[in-house]
Order: sequence, then C-alpha cells, then structure tokens
Amino acid sequence: MEKIFSEILDNARKEAENAVRVATKVAQREVEYARKDAEALCERYKSENASELQAVRERISVSGERENKKQELAQRQRIVKETLDSALEIFRKEGRSGRFFELYKQWLDRKLSEAASCFRGDVVLTCAREDKELMGSLWRDDRKLVVSIGEMAGGFVLSDLDQRITVDCTIESVVRNNEEKWRDQIMQGFEG
Repeated sequence: MEKIFSEILDNARKEAENAVRVATKVAQREVEYARKDAEALCERYKSENASELQAVRERISVSGERENKKQELAQRQRIVKETLDSALEIFRKEGRSGRFFELYKQWLDRKLSEAASCFRGDVVLTCAREDKELMGSLWRDDRKLVVSIGEMAGGFVLSDLDQRITVDCTIESVVRNNEEKWRDQIMQGFEG
C-alpha cells in the first residue's frame, strides 16, 4: 500500500509543484501591489511627520509579511488536500488494476485478518462495490460474514452485528492517519 501511495504521491507532487509556482507568482504580485500602495501612502504622509511615517512603514511591512505567510500556509494546505484527494481518485480508478492489484489484495488480506481478530461473533463487512467479491474470497473464518456496500475508495469497515464495535480499514482512513507524514513528503520540494 505504501508503494501505491508513494507512486501516486510522486505524480501528485509534480502537479502540486506547478500549483505552488503559480501561487508564488501571485503572492509576489500581491506583495508588489502592497509595496506600491505603501509607497504611495508614505509619500502622502512624508510632509506631515517623519516619525509617524516610519511607524506606518513598519506596520505595513509587518502586516504584509504576516498576510503573505497566511496566504502561503493556506496555499500549502490547499495543495496537500488537493494532492491527497487526487491520490484517492487515482486509487479509485487504478488501485484495483495492473501492478497495484496484487499489493492491494495482500494489504486487504492482512488488514481483514487483523480486524477479524478483534471480534468474537459474527461480523458485518462494509466495502466498496468493486471489492465485494474479493472481500468474500478473502474471508477465511467460520463466523458468519454479512457484506454490505459503502461509499469508499477502497478497503473496508468491519463491525459487530450491533455495530457497537467498528474497525475502519478504508483507504480514506489510511490517508487520514498518514496525512501528516505524507504532508511532509508532499511539501519537501516546496520548502525554501
């Protein structure tokens, strides 16, 4: 599963690099506009009071830097979210085919075995429509398995019949649980 997301993240990182370049140019243009506005304001106040002018310059500079940092952080967070959303979409389309299928099947088998060990009685398995047959073939337990269809990119949710105990092994939960680590990988190329 790590190999799948590693390849997906590499592709998504390239797309994100282009987005960051565009965002950087926009931010630089905004800084230039702010600088020109500040200069015009400074000229107007120049004749009134030199010390007041300096204070205004400093406030504008600090405010501009703070705003730029906020915009940069928001842009980075958006890029990470878009990259991870893109990775989920790519998985929906390609995660069950070609070279990824065997890795995905092995991951499902391992996670299903781990999740099943958390329950004593019969269980309910919720999975994506595309995985229904595969999940049925991977179930090697004597307990009854009730399979239902859910909206997820892949993986499954296993619960007891009352649905009081739930183990979430969906691809979405993998992304959520690894978001910080993958955020760092995605943003590695943009630090500077």
